[in-house]
Amino acid sequence: MEKRDFARLENLCQFRFSEVKTIYHVCSRENHPLIFHDEEEYKVAMNIVAFVAFSCAGIRIYTFEIMDNHFHFIMSGKKDEIEVFIKVFITKLSAHPVLADSKNDIKALSFKLFLIESLDNLRNGISYVNRNGAVVNPDENVFTYRWGSNLYFFNREARYYYEKCSEKASSRTKREIFRSAKMDREERVKMLGGYVSPLCYCHIKEAESFFRNNRHYFYNISRNIESAKDIAKTIGEEVFYTDDDLFLHIRSLCSKRYDGKPIAILPPQSKIEIAKELHFEYNAGNRQICRLLKMDINVVTALFPKNG
Repeated sequence: MEKRDFARLENLCQFRFSEVKTIYHVCSRENHPLIFHDEEEYKVAMNIVAFVAFSCAGIRIYTFEIMDNHFHFIMSGKKDEIEVFIKVFITKLSAHPVLADSKNDIKALSFKLFLIESLDNLRNGISYVNRNGAVVNPDENVFTYRWGSNLYFFNREARYYYEKCSEKASSRTKREIFRSAKMDREERVKMLGGYVSPLCYCHIKEAESFFRNNRHYFYNISRNIESAKDIAKTIGEEVFYTDDDLFLHIRSLCSKRYDGKPIAILPPQSKIEIAKELHFEYNAGNRQICRLLKMDINVVTALFPKNG
């Protein structure tokens, strides 16, 4: 029964994916200068994403995340339509007075489009984007990082709160936040937390339908770290992992290579082998390796002197 249900759900996901013509992972470069410095600037960026999403009718945003110096979008649409989206987005960002100090850096933004050609790649891309803010900031998780659509995925409470507490924006409010009269008649604009909620313009329900269920999604964002490494390699980013991510990976290695021995009783050479893998394959820092493998900092620094 369970196998049949798995097959049915997987086939349904595949069918939904086949109905979408083209999907892209759209991102700017990770090593760009800092653009956003405080909450007000992030809110401006969120509202501009909303404005461009409402303006570009041929685009469907499945998810996105705004980092302090770069952006990630998973979206469907024709390539030329997405290029228009990017152009309008940069123009609106660079023209906003709140972001005046970052104007030149915004104009220098360079976006790349990576075609998503399989359902697994789409799932991995959505998961990669949705966990991005939480991985970079240890004080955040996928349900607390606000500068994207991540917190609404498979989150009934967040949606309930949106239905109860969001407010339709007045024409005056829309002109203030969009700095344009173009959205005066747009009825979908709802404010929550001082900016337009992504639930107004992101196709989150459709994005969820590419996963078999919520457990499948949460596995992808919390445990499938190999997929994150593959996505990062494809788009040219350095991927970072939380201690929890790497601890699960180490446990798996102990089970496969070292007869299930606990980390604490592994011989020094085995720990060194794992440390090298964490450093070279998973971008782990020296102190992170020390914490996870209970190794002396002097030993780890001797192994990786440039990562101290």
